[in-house]
Amino acid sequence: MNLEIFILCHNRPELAREAIQSVLQQKSPAYRLIISDNSSNDDVQEMVRTNFPSLEFRRRPSNLPALSHFNTCIGEAKANYFCLFHDDDIMFDSFVAEVHKSLASHPEAIAIGTNAWIKNSKETRKNISFLCFGSFEKIASPPDLFRRYFGRYHTGIAPFPGYIYKTSAIGDARIPVEGGKYADVRWLLTVVSMGEMIWIAKPLFEYRIHGGNDSLQESPGDRLRLLTFLKKNRRLCGNDGLSDYRYFLYKKLVISLSGDNFSNRLKTINKFMNKHRISRLLRGRDYFFMIKRAILKHFTIQGDCL
Repeated sequence: MNLEIFILCHNRPELAREAIQSVLQQKSPAYRLIISDNSSNDDVQEMVRTNFPSLEFRRRPSNLPALSHFNTCIGEAKANYFCLFHDDDIMFDSFVAEVHKSLASHPEAIAIGTNAWIKNSKETRKNISFLCFGSFEKIASPPDLFRRYFGRYHTGIAPFPGYIYKTSAIGDARIPVEGGKYADVRWLLTVVSMGEMIWIAKPLFEYRIHGGNDSLQESPGDRLRLLTFLKKNRRLCGNDGLSDYRYFLYKKLVISLSGDNFSNRLKTINKFMNKHRISRLLRGRDYFFMIKRAILKHFTIQGDCL
């Protein structure tokens, strides 16, 4: 069982240096590290040459879009498993060892997600990315995964940079470049439709939130494109999941829509939202998820899962 870790870099040499160093400090040597750089300048390349001259470095075209950069690495993966790690995150020294342990226990899994500490540059306190009972969570279907993103009583998600994929199972599948900021959600829904996922409860990396995170930017257009995708692929989210996502989307749109030009649209949106609020009260399983989340929040001590 072998593992390739790609660190995808773009114009952040100091952050990339810290990310690379964190991978090199792994307790387990059972991995191959590849630095993939699509920067618009040579700063990352010079940093790698100076600090890590022996590492494998692959220079991409500077005009290669971010999602195409991901797909390029997926296409180059040769090991049994691969990881697409980001240049602004920090891998804990037990990451590789814990991943191999989980892969050995769950050889049928098409992907392994890992928990993380979320560090916001504006806050001193760190938060755990998701809560769960036991040492792992099993994600068996696309609607199960989708609920964890947009369900009313979700308990968090495994952050995208910490995923490890089974190369043979991924095959020719690629991240949808037209998916915008929600391309990762579409990709993961596609992945779990091919086989089950396992989420490791133990935090294995630090996911850093800062001003340079592209995902922090508001994008109503990308949200609407995801809605269009979900309408065409209802099996990936289920009817309840689609309804929950529309509610999530419309709550944000209502704030931006005002004036006579949008009065009819607002009436339609408000009608749906009122209907959705009532239908939620009749969902028995929502109460189960609500109780589960309440228990987890009560008994979990700053990131220690039950």
